[in-house]
Amino acid sequence: MPALRLKTLYVIAAVALALPAVTACDSYKDDVASVQAAESIVPGKSNDAVAREIAGARGSVAWKGAKAERYNNDAIVLVTADIERVGQSGAAHKIALEFVNNRETRKVAFEQAYIDGKRQSLLGGALTLFLLQLD
Repeated sequence: MPALRLKTLYVIAAVALALPAVTACDSYKDDVASVQAAESIVPGKSNDAVAREIAGARGSVAWKGAKAERYNNDAIVLVTADIERVGQSGAAHKIALEFVNNRETRKVAFEQAYIDGKRQSLLGGALTLFLLQLD
């Protein structure tokens, strides 16, 4: 009987310690949903639709949220769409689209793009993505 109580206490302690970590993972879920639904890059097309178009039929999109380190404001959250695109030639490319979500103003803005780890300007990034479509 005492061994069963001790085991129960261990289980309760493990759940209590794991609970903050689980809730921390979900703390950006609403931010990610807001960014996905917003139309920050192409008017009339959600950010999620744009990311899925870039990924193509063979690619994938993973969304994540995090504290925006470059801003000294807890209300501003960095949301990233990590895109893996596989071209027709089989070449794989990694694209990251970064957005900021301001929780106070409820505004979403496109921040920057990275293609294969290199930061892109808006025009240069658009051209590079176009060329990836031809791959």
